[in-house]
Amino acid sequence: MLRKLNENKKANVDMILTAVIAGVMFAIAIPIIFSVMAGIDTTAADAALGPASQTPAANSSDNLLSNVETFFSIGPIYIVVVAAVGIIGAILLLRGR
Repeated sequence: MLRKLNENKKANVDMILTAVIAGVMFAIAIPIIFSVMAGIDTTAADAALGPASQTPAANSSDNLLSNVETFFSIGPIYIVVVAAVGIIGAILLLRGR
């Protein structure tokens, strides 16, 4: 029984640690991704791809940027949920269920 209790404590700490790690990853990834996206020269790519009236590189870049923005706006919900699961699990463990 004592072994199972110790494993549960470690699992709750690991859930909270996972949320912290995800937060750090988001904090590092956001400036990197948006810097890379801003550095893409779609004008030169579009000129190499076809006629001036068509802009496939600019269109795909805009769509990708829109999707990345959506991901990073929803991502913090993941962090909150993972941390909440760890905290609720720890509280239930302390209460003795």
